[in-house]
Amino acid sequence: MAMTGTEEPAPTQALFLEEWQVYRKMVDNDYLFHRDAYDCLHRYLRDEVTGPFRFLEAACGDAGMSSQALLGTKVSSYHGIDISKQALEIAERNLARLPCPVVLEEGDFVSGLRNWRHPADVVWIGLSLHHLLAPAKAETLRDIRRIVGANGRLLIYEDASPDGESREEWLARWDAQEPDWPAYSHREWTMVNDHVHSSDFPETDSTWHALGKSAGFAHVKTLFVSPTDLLRLYLFQA
Repeated sequence: MAMTGTEEPAPTQALFLEEWQVYRKMVDNDYLFHRDAYDCLHRYLRDEVTGPFRFLEAACGDAGMSSQALLGTKVSSYHGIDISKQALEIAERNLARLPCPVVLEEGDFVSGLRNWRHPADVVWIGLSLHHLLAPAKAETLRDIRRIVGANGRLLIYEDASPDGESREEWLARWDAQEPDWPAYSHREWTMVNDHVHSSDFPETDSTWHALGKSAGFAHVKTLFVSPTDLLRLYLFQA
């Protein structure tokens, strides 16, 4: 049933809408350098993946930026997984621009990847693996290595530390960003910061490389480092 201006959204929808507005403000103001990261993803898919490819996005959210990144590439199919039904409804509209079949699946991306039984040529995860501790990251990377087969690849954009930096030191550098996020109210910054402090677990650059190698990827390459050096985009290749 469509909502009118006089109806109150359901509690879960209201929470989603509030969190979504805060998230969209982060993206629209490019505070986490999404534009550079997705430009990098687009260039890689356009220039380095020469044949048709099956694209699997874990924790796809609204797929707004990934759908844009896929335009002008040889993507032959898109499959997205996300736990939010509301986000998937938005993703369906965003992905309508792609010239290929699209399938969206509601569910947790970790279990979704663990139970995945279809081949994919490229797997993409943007800012979601960092919610897992290192052993769970390793297990998920092994699941993806199985999915992409002999010639596939994984690209991720995630929290990352320079070698030798602790999580506490990374969080201190994260905290120092507040003056650089002027579009956020103090309440909005606090909402984001509370989430980061409770749920973000960056790995050092060497650890990300080691996790990829231990999962069975032959090559791990850093394609992009954010200007803050809080985030990095990695390519894992079979």
